Amino acid sequence: MSYAAAEYQRENVRLNGVENVVEPILGDAAGIIKAGLRDVAHRVLMPLPERALQYLGYAIIALRPGEGGIHYYEHISASRDEDPIREVEKRASRKMAELGLDFKVSLGRVVRTVGLRRFQVVLGLLVHKEYL
Repeated sequence: MSYAAAEYQRENVRLNGVENVVEPILGDAAGIIKAGLRDVAHRVLMPLPERALQYLGYAIIALRPGEGGIHYYEHISASRDEDPIREVEKRASRKMAELGLDFKVSLGRVVRTVGLRRFQVVLGLLVHKEYL
């Protein structure tokens, strides 16, 4: 996150009156999660589509054991005969299988078109994470 984006986030938190609930943190999500945000989140937002698949494991680390949610955004190219939502579901499913996790897709939709036959897709993932 850039410093400008972090300032906008802080301003957004202030304007919405959630300073006692939301703590903006500037830095790389992987490092921040490994350093102190393990097993703390009920819900994780993944708004960087370009790296979502690579960071999905870190989102899982941040979730509390039990059931939690992930808002997973990804950019995908799809031909005319392909459903971009289904293609993202397949990719996320393969990654979740690699991680050995039970999950279900509660939401899938195209957020916007970002290029010729290229889409931003969001999935709502309900994840069951075992207590360790």
